[in-house]
Amino acid sequence: MKKEKRSLFNMIFGKSKEQQNENITQTQFQLLSGWNTNFSTLPEGTYNSKVARQVIDRIATHCAKLVPKHIQGSITNNIRGEINFLLSNQPNPIMNTFDFIYRIVSLLYTDCNAFVFIAKDSEGFITGFYPVLATNYKLLQGADGTMYLQFDFINGKIYTIPYLELIHLRLFYNRNDVFGTSNRVLQTDLNTADTVTQGIDKAIKTTSNLKGILLYENSMLKEKDLKTNKDNFVKDFLNMDNEGGIAALDAKAKFQEVNLKPITLDEEQLKRVNYNIFDYFGVSEKIVSNSFTEEEWNAFYEGVIESRAIQMSYAFTNKIFKRQSIKDGHRIVFTANRLQYASLNTKTNLLKVVAPWAMLKVDEGREILDLAPLGGEEGNRILQSLNNIDSSIANTYQVGGKNDGKSN
Repeated sequence: MKKEKRSLFNMIFGKSKEQQNENITQTQFQLLSGWNTNFSTLPEGTYNSKVARQVIDRIATHCAKLVPKHIQGSITNNIRGEINFLLSNQPNPIMNTFDFIYRIVSLLYTDCNAFVFIAKDSEGFITGFYPVLATNYKLLQGADGTMYLQFDFINGKIYTIPYLELIHLRLFYNRNDVFGTSNRVLQTDLNTADTVTQGIDKAIKTTSNLKGILLYENSMLKEKDLKTNKDNFVKDFLNMDNEGGIAALDAKAKFQEVNLKPITLDEEQLKRVNYNIFDYFGVSEKIVSNSFTEEEWNAFYEGVIESRAIQMSYAFTNKIFKRQSIKDGHRIVFTANRLQYASLNTKTNLLKVVAPWAMLKVDEGREILDLAPLGGEEGNRILQSLNNIDSSIANTYQVGGKNDGKSN
């Protein structure tokens, strides 16, 4: 069977579109904030730092638990069409929903910009969503004044698309009219954390080796002989094969050990270095180490996760639907189970409050308590207390008679 080379570039953008860049006027698009219309990813940037990567991973992991839905009007009116299927199951052939959201958020916190390409068929129907990572992004202007974004990929490929057709998320959106500001301001803290890590590694190596001076008393040796004697001493004593740790010297030589004590940061100083990075991203050490309490989780959710959910909801809604559809109530929302990390006491107290008011179905109540759904008619039955009834039948309920519209 003849092998055919496949290209991810062609899978995303299509073979027929490789030459589409030739039709776009190479004119730089002027912004109100100046002519800085380029954005490049940092070659040795945020994601190469162990501490920063841990923080980004925790944020992206928890964001990836969000559930995207296509709704119309009410949050409960889930439109189970093609868009909903793609976003909630498999946005593209090589990613499931968890991977898709994880990569978007990971790119966002690494480069402060994240782009999603919306793939469509010949009739304009959406067929997939692809996070796009390039090494350089450039804003261009077409002959008709349309703003385009050019992607320069690491393999030399170039692709240009109307900017308004892209889903674009950004962090620290301030100085530039289009792009989020990079994490370059964090570089000093990242370098400090890296220096500390290297310092600890070197300190371990330094203290594990014997260091000293080999003295030859009452001897005037030539420089060549000194070097030879030193090399022999190192070879015979300071090697991995000398398990006994014993060295033999004659009366002419004396070994004087030199104790080197490398300077490293103490525990509090180490915490401070890491805290600067945690604080920059709005994440606590407890979140990074997965040892958070219910209150700490709620603070993290409201400060970080919820913000990303709202941001993605607006970004996806505005680029997927036309204006009239949005006016008709069509939206993409990213929902979360806020009670996932709540204590049993919090969950039971919630059920005591909301269940009597017919606000939950049986299966919804069971989900809060992490129980398997019953399904069917019983699972869909609405919970309600007999102490809370419709005001229109209150008199009938109290007297046990038929309500004929007359007061008793």
